[in-house]
Amino acid sequence: MSKKTLAECKKQLQKSDRDTLERRAQRLKELEQIYTDARLFYSQKEWDYAGEASDSYINGNFRSVIFCCACAVDQIFRYEYLKTLGKKRYKDWEKCTFGQTIRRCKDKNVSSLAQFIALAELLNLIRNEVSAHPLFVDFPVEADPERQVRNILLREDIKKLLGIVESINPKVKREIEGTKLIDKVRGEAYVLGDAITQRSEMPSSLDGFWGLIERDILRLLAKEAWHILKIVAEGLYGVKS
Repeated sequence: MSKKTLAECKKQLQKSDRDTLERRAQRLKELEQIYTDARLFYSQKEWDYAGEASDSYINGNFRSVIFCCACAVDQIFRYEYLKTLGKKRYKDWEKCTFGQTIRRCKDKNVSSLAQFIALAELLNLIRNEVSAHPLFVDFPVEADPERQVRNILLREDIKKLLGIVESINPKVKREIEGTKLIDKVRGEAYVLGDAITQRSEMPSSLDGFWGLIERDILRLLAKEAWHILKIVAEGLYGVKS
C-alpha cells in the first residue's frame, strides 16, 4: 500500500489528468463506439472486457486493449456455442484457449459465427504475437556493442509487428516503412525500411525512435483489435434501424 495520504494521491492524479488530457481525448475520439441491442445479448463478461479495452486504449495501454478485445470475442464465441449446442457443454470450456474456442465453433458449424471466424483468427494472431507472448525482451545497455545488440533485437521486434500489419493492410505497412527519421545533429535523413533491414545504421541520437515507432504500430494493432470486436458484436447483436 502507498505511504501517501489520500489527499496526496488525489493531487497526483489531478496533475496526471491535466497533463495527459489532450492525448486521452484524442484517443477517445479515435475509438469507434460499439452499438448493440441489450435485449439480444446478456453476457456480462463480454462487456466487462470491452469496457477494460476501451479504458486501456484511452490511457495508451495498447497491449491490454488487444488482450481484452480477444477475451471479449472469446466470450461471445463461447456464448453463441452454448446457445446453439446446449448449456450442458459448459464444463468442456474450463481450460480452452481462444484459438481452441474458435476451432470448436468452426468444427461444430455454429452458424451465427460463420462470417466472423476469419476475423477471430486474425485477432487471435494479434493477441498471441503481441499481448500473450511478447515478442521483445529488452536488453541491458552499458556500452556501445550492447546498444548495437539491443537495436538488432528492436529491429526484429518491429519486423514481426510489421508482418502482422501487412496481413491487415499492406499499404499501411509500406507507409510505415517509408517513414523518414531526421537526425538534426548531423542533418541526415534515414528511411525506416532501410534501417530495419540494416541497409543503413542509424546514429545513437535516433535510438529513441525505435520505441516510438513500435508504440505507433501497437496503437494501430490495438485499433484493429477494437474494430474486430465492434464488427463481431454489432454483427450479432447490433441495433436494428
